[in-house]
Amino acid sequence: MTKDVLSAIGSAARGLLRDWPALAALAVLYAALASACGLFITTREATTWQVFLTFALAAVVPVLLFVVLAGCAYYAVGHRRAVPLVVRSLTGFWKVLLLGLPVLALTVLTVWGMNKLERRVRHDPAADAAAIAETFSGDSAADSAGSADSDESAAQRKPQVRWAYVFYWSLRLLLLGLVLPLLAAHLWLAAARHGLGWALRNVHRLVARAFSPRSVFIYAVGMILFALLPYFLITRGGLVGTGWLAVALFSARIGLALLLTLFGWLVTMTALARTFYDGGPAAVAA
Repeated sequence: MTKDVLSAIGSAARGLLRDWPALAALAVLYAALASACGLFITTREATTWQVFLTFALAAVVPVLLFVVLAGCAYYAVGHRRAVPLVVRSLTGFWKVLLLGLPVLALTVLTVWGMNKLERRVRHDPAADAAAIAETFSGDSAADSAGSADSDESAAQRKPQVRWAYVFYWSLRLLLLGLVLPLLAAHLWLAAARHGLGWALRNVHRLVARAFSPRSVFIYAVGMILFALLPYFLITRGGLVGTGWLAVALFSARIGLALLLTLFGWLVTMTALARTFYDGGPAAVAA
């Protein structure tokens, strides 16, 4: 399975580089989405025109998001010509929107439930203060007893691992970073390949297909490209130079991270499509 997955991802990456006009067309749509998001964040609500622009961008940004996602899905299932791909994305994004609404509802419900759970496992400053006070009292007794007890008191000062909190964050990342995005990807691919009706009638098959070992492995490898590398590129690079040079280099890193995100997502979607949706639906036990 590992060899087949890596072969599918490599083939998808090479095919995407060969189909550079389609990649460029999707990059233009993606740049429009990023520009609209930046303009929405930086626009102040002071004048009538700015208020109107803010409301307009609030409606445009979700539409552009689903247009880009639809374009990625249509490219993955075989629409490789740039202009027809953009036209199909603009006319068929509503399918991705309709299938994305239940996933969005599940995301909101998951965030609400995880926030409720966090209150039960949250870090308690009062308990830590009591533990520190107990540790210092133990240190005083250890100093009077001699150097043999100092090692034990030093060991007591080490912070304890809060396994409940570790489990909470692992579950949160699993649900929001893997389960829901992978389910959405398969729904969008099925709608682009077979139509919205087929995807709705075969949701149970798509769920089983989404969480099969091969699908999870493809998504995990692709996540390195569209999530981990852009994250470290933005947060771990540091500032180089001063003034306009630092601004230019930081902007270049942001642009490269965004392009890498688009490239990685397209490669992941194409690998999933070639594995599960080329030649008809794959036989997966529900």
